[in-house]
Amino acid sequence: MVFELFTKGDLSVIYEVTSEDFIYHGSSGDSTRQKLKDFMGWYRTCFQDDQWEINDLIEQDNKLVVRYTGFSTYKGGWFNIPSTNQRVKETGIMIYYFEGKKVKELWCELSDANVLYQLDALPKGTHETFQN
Repeated sequence: MVFELFTKGDLSVIYEVTSEDFIYHGSSGDSTRQKLKDFMGWYRTCFQDDQWEINDLIEQDNKLVVRYTGFSTYKGGWFNIPSTNQRVKETGIMIYYFEGKKVKELWCELSDANVLYQLDALPKGTHETFQN
């Protein structure tokens, strides 16, 4: 059910799968579950027609680590970057910490810079890593 929040955009599950004191750790700092819900709502308007692959799934004690790859179509709405319905690839790692059956913390590292590069928001040749 926790994956449905991200893979299907089912925002109704966020209060079912997270604890009341849930903390989301992302590139913008720490957030509440309401802010994560708001972010996911925004994200799903900007990036649509998504397909996700789980590349690694590691579980230990109360921790779950997921390394994923996603493909979606950019529809606009991010840093005023215009959309030409570009198909982009995103990669990331999420680390879930559970308290009982609820997610208490989520750490998330995403490939935002690479996605910006794919959308031509970063000039070509700015970083060799993104040149494929």
